[in-house]
Amino acid sequence: MKPNHTNLSFILALFLLQSVLGQMPRNQDPYVKAKSKPIAYIEQHSLDSRILGQNVALDVYLPETYNEASDRHTYPLIILLENEFFYQITGVVKHLSSVSSMPEAIVVSFPNDFEKFYAPKVYTNDSDFWPKSWKQMPFDGAPDTFAKFLREELFTYLKTNYRTADYKMIVGTSPTSTFPLHAFSKIPDLFQAHVAIAAGDILGMGYLPGETFIDVITKSIKSNPNRRAHLYVTSADEDTNHDSEIGKNLIALEKQLSTFTSKNLKLKAEVFTNESHYGVVLPAFIAAMETFFPKKKWNLDFGDFEKQSGNTLDNIDAYYAGLSKEYGYDVLPKADRWNSGSSLRASANRLLRQKRFEESIAVYKRLVEYCPKSAEALSSLASALEANKNYAEALTAQKKAFLLAKQYDTNHLKYYKENMEKIASKVANQKTE
Repeated sequence: MKPNHTNLSFILALFLLQSVLGQMPRNQDPYVKAKSKPIAYIEQHSLDSRILGQNVALDVYLPETYNEASDRHTYPLIILLENEFFYQITGVVKHLSSVSSMPEAIVVSFPNDFEKFYAPKVYTNDSDFWPKSWKQMPFDGAPDTFAKFLREELFTYLKTNYRTADYKMIVGTSPTSTFPLHAFSKIPDLFQAHVAIAAGDILGMGYLPGETFIDVITKSIKSNPNRRAHLYVTSADEDTNHDSEIGKNLIALEKQLSTFTSKNLKLKAEVFTNESHYGVVLPAFIAAMETFFPKKKWNLDFGDFEKQSGNTLDNIDAYYAGLSKEYGYDVLPKADRWNSGSSLRASANRLLRQKRFEESIAVYKRLVEYCPKSAEALSSLASALEANKNYAEALTAQKKAFLLAKQYDTNHLKYYKENMEKIASKVANQKTE
């Protein structure tokens, strides 16, 4: 007779469980849950929309540093129309922003369906990608209604509850890419950046029979060639192989976009190779971020600011003032950055080691301003002041660090107290000299 593997597995599992229980104190419940706390910075909201006539659920992702950063920090807003990709996109945003390949951003999506599909009812122009019987896409929600909801309700609600910047991006995929293309063409002030993924078929559609989004996008840019506008459109080669018109649409749009040279325009259309219709979402989003936030402008070597003539902090401020002007919101330098020397903290540390005390102190003070809950930032400032023999000011900073540590860093209280006492002794010695 063959052994019953199911029974053997059950007996073995039971034996192991009994062994574990036998090693535990009798009064200890093995099933008591350990204390837990959330590690994802995601909140859920419910918004009653008078304009849409329905309750709208919201998933809101916040940058990791949001609650520790100063009130000066504001964050671009990314509206994601496909909630299916919420966790994937937020993961990419977290990573890219941590390595300074894009700004930290707030991401919002809608976990429940809208009661209508809000997009212009465009003509398909006999697209082979959709049923031939569809002369127009069967969208049943007016795009102007959705735009009104975004502008008057959603953006206002988010601005009230979060520090959102005046830079907004919308991301759509496949049919939901219709609204970003519409917004770019017809409501240019609603968003500053538009991402349309798996959208090559939609490009061939238009508001009138025979008209295409290629036409209306080109016309929109020509009407205001100096506007601040970011657009990225793509499809996977899986789709272009299925319908060659999709590839032709993207090539035609890229050709049109290449004729516009304003520094305020960041435009790209391309076919992604070796990707599927929805598999292209993540690589396309990464490519869009590189288009909008090129690494040569965002992923900087802060050592260069220190090597330039003049004061280091002035050099940093001058660069980020230019970046702020270009993007239309207050872009601030990174206070700290994981495993990198390109941040205010790292720059201040280097300046201190080089005995450029005044410059180091100035950068540390900015770090303290940007990180008002950081005892470590204040203690670092105290060390720089101490090195420059500004003992009284150093003691004041270290006392503040100790008080902050009582609130936010109790594990290192001993360190802050010892450093405070060491500086206090130097102040006392200075008074007796």
